[in-house]
Amino acid sequence: MQNSIAVLLNANARLVTDKVKRSLERAIPRAHLFLSHTKEEALAYVKQIIDKDYKTIFSGGGDGSFVHLLNMVRDTLKARGETGHKEPTLPRFGILKLGTGNGISSFVGSSGGTRILERGFDENSMKTLDMALVETGNRVFHFAGSGFDARLLRDYSDLMKNLKTPEMRKSFSGLAGYFAAGLGKTVPESLFIRDRGEVRVEVEDLENSYFIQHRNGKDVIIPIENPLLYTGPSTAVGVATEPFYGYNIRAFPFATDKVGFMNLRLLLSKPVSLVANMRKYWDGSYRGAGVKDFLVKKVKVTYEKAVPFQIGGDFYDHMQEVVYSVFPQALKLLDFRHT
Repeated sequence: MQNSIAVLLNANARLVTDKVKRSLERAIPRAHLFLSHTKEEALAYVKQIIDKDYKTIFSGGGDGSFVHLLNMVRDTLKARGETGHKEPTLPRFGILKLGTGNGISSFVGSSGGTRILERGFDENSMKTLDMALVETGNRVFHFAGSGFDARLLRDYSDLMKNLKTPEMRKSFSGLAGYFAAGLGKTVPESLFIRDRGEVRVEVEDLENSYFIQHRNGKDVIIPIENPLLYTGPSTAVGVATEPFYGYNIRAFPFATDKVGFMNLRLLLSKPVSLVANMRKYWDGSYRGAGVKDFLVKKVKVTYEKAVPFQIGGDFYDHMQEVVYSVFPQALKLLDFRHT
C-alpha cells in the first residue's frame, strides 16, 4: 500500500489549535493526521507512517520538531536493515509553519499555517528543493551552534520549565519568551562574564573548504590553504545548510551559495555589539570584523571547556568538542515559494 501524504503535528506547538485540527480533518481526506503529545507517541506514529509507505511527510511544529521527526524517520528506516550499512533513502518532506521557530518554513516559502493543505494541491506536480543536511554523532539537522545563541535557548528552556501554569507558558511561548530570557538573563550575564569561549576551529577536508571574503562590496569565495581557521575568543560558532533561523532571521546568508556545503559562521562580536547591529544581523547584511564565514564539508570545533550547544533551535547539551560533517544525502523538500 502506498499512501500520498502523512501529517505529523506536535500537539504542544502553540499554533496547533483545535481549529487547526478540525480544518485539516475536513479539508484533507488524503492526509492521515497524526497528533503527538510526547516523543514516545511521535515515534510510534513514525513507525506507522514508514510501514504504510507514505510518499510525503509533513512536519507541523518548529525547527526543533522537524529535526526530531527527521531523525526518528531516519532511525526507523535504519532499524529495518533493508539497506545494510548504507544510508536509507529518506522520504520527501513538507513543512507547515507552526511552532516557535520556523527557519525552514522561510526557506521553502511555507506560510499561513495549515492553509497550504486546506486549499488543496497536487504534491506530485510540485517542485522540490534539495537541502543538504549536517551530521554530528548520530543526529542530522539543518542548523546547529554553540555559544551565545545556545545559551539563549538554554535560558529560554529554563524559563519555560519554571513557569507554573499553561497560561503563563502560552504567554511566553515564542518571541516574548526569547526576549524575556535574553534580556533578563543571557545578555546581562554576558556583560559580567569575560570568558566568551576560547575556541579552536579547524577543517578536516581542506580541499573542500572556502573562505567568504568581502571585497569591494562583493562576497568572494576563496579556497582555504590552512586547515586552522580560527583560534581565540568567540561569541558563537554555528553551521547551517539553509539561511534562516526562526522569525526570518537570515543568520547564515551563504548557506546555499555552494551546493553540498554548509555555511560555517564564527561570530566574534560581543553580545552588546550584536544588539547594537541587530537589524543587519537579522537580515544577513552585516559585513565586518564581527563575523567570519566559510563554506566547508567537515569541520571540528573545540572549546577549552564545555559550552551550551543547540540543534535546530533547541538546547541540546553542554559540549567541549563537536565535529560537523555534511551528510551524504540531500533532503527533498516541497517548494512553496511560488504557489
